[in-house]
Amino acid sequence: MELRQKGWPEQEIKKAEEILERQERYDRHFSTIVFWSALVVIIFANVVVSFILIPFLIVLTPWLLYALVVVLAGMVGYLYNFLITNIGHLQRKHHVWAGILVPMLAAANIVGMVWLSNRFIGELRVQNLPHNIWIAGVVFGVAFILPCVVSRIFGERNEGVPRASL
Repeated sequence: MELRQKGWPEQEIKKAEEILERQERYDRHFSTIVFWSALVVIIFANVVVSFILIPFLIVLTPWLLYALVVVLAGMVGYLYNFLITNIGHLQRKHHVWAGILVPMLAAANIVGMVWLSNRFIGELRVQNLPHNIWIAGVVFGVAFILPCVVSRIFGERNEGVPRASL
């Protein structure tokens, strides 16, 4: 409406609208690519963290192990939350998929690594009790999604505060 008042011809107004619409489609497409790439990076980071944990799983007592799992899962969860919340133009279905798929894969990954380390404990005859795979998976899953939950709870209160950028 303002462009018509400024004397723009109808053809130029339509051309400007098409350019803006095309740019929005490109932004959505690029955001989707970044989203799926971020998910692949997060899943890869979970696998790397799990492999790093194997020697510790073999020798640590349960409380030390769970403390280490919480720290590592929290760090990967924070990275996950940072990547997902800072990608623009994502639809709700992307957030739902990421919110369900990634924590489940992360917890399943840890369960597998704890199971593997328990086998090593038995085969190497280490003087340590096997760890409960389900508790380790739940601890990892909760610590992984905790940064996202904290961001959702406290992030809405700071709507006017600009986010820090790298």
